[in-house]
Amino acid sequence: MSEILKPFYNPGPGDIIKDAMEELGWQQNDLAEILGLSLKSVNLILNNKQAITPETAELLGKAFSTSAELWLNLDAKHQLRKLESSDTGKKELAEAKAKFRRLMPVGELKKKGWFLHDVSTVEGIKAETKRFFGTEAYVPEERKMEFCARQAQFDYNYTLAYCNVWYQYAKLFAEHMPLPPFNRDGLNDIAKSLCDYTLERDGINKVISDLKNCGVGFFVLSHLQKTYLDGAAFVLNGNPFIAYTARYDRVDNFWFVLAHEIAHIILHFDYLEKGCLDNMDEDAKTNREKQADKKAAELLHSEAIVKCGNNYRKYFTFDRLQQISRQLHIAIPVVLGILQHNKVIEWKKFSNVREPVTDKIHKACFAG
Repeated sequence: MSEILKPFYNPGPGDIIKDAMEELGWQQNDLAEILGLSLKSVNLILNNKQAITPETAELLGKAFSTSAELWLNLDAKHQLRKLESSDTGKKELAEAKAKFRRLMPVGELKKKGWFLHDVSTVEGIKAETKRFFGTEAYVPEERKMEFCARQAQFDYNYTLAYCNVWYQYAKLFAEHMPLPPFNRDGLNDIAKSLCDYTLERDGINKVISDLKNCGVGFFVLSHLQKTYLDGAAFVLNGNPFIAYTARYDRVDNFWFVLAHEIAHIILHFDYLEKGCLDNMDEDAKTNREKQADKKAAELLHSEAIVKCGNNYRKYFTFDRLQQISRQLHIAIPVVLGILQHNKVIEWKKFSNVREPVTDKIHKACFAG
């Protein structure tokens, strides 16, 4: 004989009260008078259509010689059981939104226009999760992040998650950049001439163009909150890419980040499929980062600049800044940035020499 399925029964506090009233021989009028409630309120409670408030629970406890918690718990369990079978779509969406926001700063990414799908829906959230991470069911704890990030330690968990999102978007953008095969010798020539580029009238776009011609992609991708990133280098489909955040919108910052990422490509090409994400505020903590810092300093003549600057430390004038620039054949803003970074000159000095960089880079280079 097949099993008979009983209909779902979800007893509430009203059902228990009815049973107690029946044993005592009470009518609804009696209970209303005892509790000091209107007959309408008692009727709604008995039919589980009115929530049990703490005050009502206290009155019911006195009337039936029970605790007030009994009635509150009965009502809470009754309401929860009702919710189990109601509006599952709304609950699924709330869960999906919560998980999605643990992965990335959703509001910020909306403003930047990084989403292709409507992330106010479950389907849109799944599509964006798959687009960024390759699977709809991405769980950060189950995957080791395949990149080496030098970053500040504040908000460490969010920093790692948001760095990962930034890096994934950088790779998505890079996939659509057409490039010739990577020419290592061509990159070495650019590296040797990096100081010359700083002096050219449109040297920033010239170096970006020359990098592209030798198979190195470059683009500007703004940083995300809590990532503290200045730039990154990575290899995708055999081509190296440099992503610059312009977190510090200065010409000197551009050239030093560029030199650092070029150094990574020259020194660590085989490692860059995992990617190197960099924060220039922090001291290098790994051998690779130390090597890239040293190479970048060589490309920009940092040691010679600091040595010259130390000679003039007590009486540093703009004329001497110009003199170092001419002597070492490197642009004044870069000389100033290196001297300030190495604490030879205070940051507040010669502030009029510092130049913003974002308005000098062609808009086609901006990824978002």
